[in-house]
Amino acid sequence: MPSSKAVLCAALAASALLGAPDAEARFGKRSSSSSGSNNSSRPSRNNDSRPRSDSDRPRTHRASPVREAPAAQDDDTPRRRRSRVARSIPEVIVAGAILAAPPRRSRVAAFTRVTRERHEPVPLLVRLGVQGERLGEGGALGMFMAMEGRRLGLDTRVTGISLPADDGSDEVDRITLLSAHVTAALWAGPRGRMRVEAGAATAHAPDIIFVGPSLGASVEACIGRSPVDLEARVHAVPFPHRQVDAQFGMAVHLGALNLRGGWRALYLNDAGHVDGEMHEDALGGPYLGLGLTF
Repeated sequence: MPSSKAVLCAALAASALLGAPDAEARFGKRSSSSSGSNNSSRPSRNNDSRPRSDSDRPRTHRASPVREAPAAQDDDTPRRRRSRVARSIPEVIVAGAILAAPPRRSRVAAFTRVTRERHEPVPLLVRLGVQGERLGEGGALGMFMAMEGRRLGLDTRVTGISLPADDGSDEVDRITLLSAHVTAALWAGPRGRMRVEAGAATAHAPDIIFVGPSLGASVEACIGRSPVDLEARVHAVPFPHRQVDAQFGMAVHLGALNLRGGWRALYLNDAGHVDGEMHEDALGGPYLGLGLTF
């Protein structure tokens, strides 16, 4: 079953991340204070304008009024009235015959039914959620919003992490992770769904901001006929920094309200882009959250 394979993969990814070696320094933070200056330039724009010549005014043609008629034609007025009345009688008869004809209801009804079937609205599922996490010696707060149709969807997430400073001071290092993915369901049924995801992710560290491509997969599967689901997902950013985010847990559906909990593992590596030295963090801990589905 697809759900059991995804659960096994998520468990192996979480155990591998939790078994990572201790980090030497904080992710995205300089070992020594240094500053740089950035110069910006603005391109100049040249606008060319050309004078435009006015067109000549159209010449007017003087002519006598068309409606003017000689007085000798006044005697033909009764003939014109009789001809108009004679032409109006058959037109009234034809219009009455058209109105009296029965409408073709069968063809109109059939066309209406076909149109409704073709333009039947596609169901849209919207999910919102917030969760609190314990990552290493610090804490995190995450939020997500997802919209999904029958096969395609959109998933956005943001996580704010607060960690104690690695230099022994009382300061707090803050890291913010954002991601936006387009999702496609490889398997979708009444009891679960498996997706592949692709998009972009950003990592806002104390001294640098990373933006890179992100790939991932997620799965949801119901446990029998109970309102409990198994949830697992894993996301990875290969460059410019290295990021692996794995999460495995369970969700209880109480109508539109969802209660979820589980374990999250996170690995961050700045690949030496800050000051030439590699800085990494391997974090893991439980999470609890609330969500809405409608």
